[in-house]
Amino acid sequence: MAVLPTTKHGNPVLTARVEPIEGVTDEILTLVDDMIDTMRNGETPGVGLAAPQIGRALSIIVAEPPPDHEGTEAVHNGAVVLMNPEIVYSKGHTIIEEGCLSCPGVTAEVGRPSHIVIKGLDRDGNAVKLEVEGALARIFQHEVDHLHGKFFFDHLNPIKRQLVKARIRRT
Repeated sequence: MAVLPTTKHGNPVLTARVEPIEGVTDEILTLVDDMIDTMRNGETPGVGLAAPQIGRALSIIVAEPPPDHEGTEAVHNGAVVLMNPEIVYSKGHTIIEEGCLSCPGVTAEVGRPSHIVIKGLDRDGNAVKLEVEGALARIFQHEVDHLHGKFFFDHLNPIKRQLVKARIRRT
């Protein structure tokens, strides 16, 4: 496994259309392992990572489940791996401060659904459907946003969004 450089805000790959994973290859498996390593041991360790954040326009996310998470679906090396993830249901609402590995040092309070159902493929290419809430639901939503070219600040009102973008430009 290798720690890869994190792509920063402003890089076009972060807003590019991602390609779906058509099949699990050795290259994809290596990339997944590198993403887990980068998420945990990169320049700024985090709890989730999307492939565009390491410069790859592919539909892959990894997430570090919180200690209280139950279930082992899609877990590899202690991290949840989802390829071609899609949120198919959401409910509830919570506001929590979020940051992003692609915008280091900048945070904002973001409202998101508190409970989601997400489907995709695990590391082995098997179809999985997960029902999660709390921190893991938030992480999945944040990372899926990256696959659609969105950032956490895109969920803010226009004035707050501009303030966050100005802070990002200064860092």
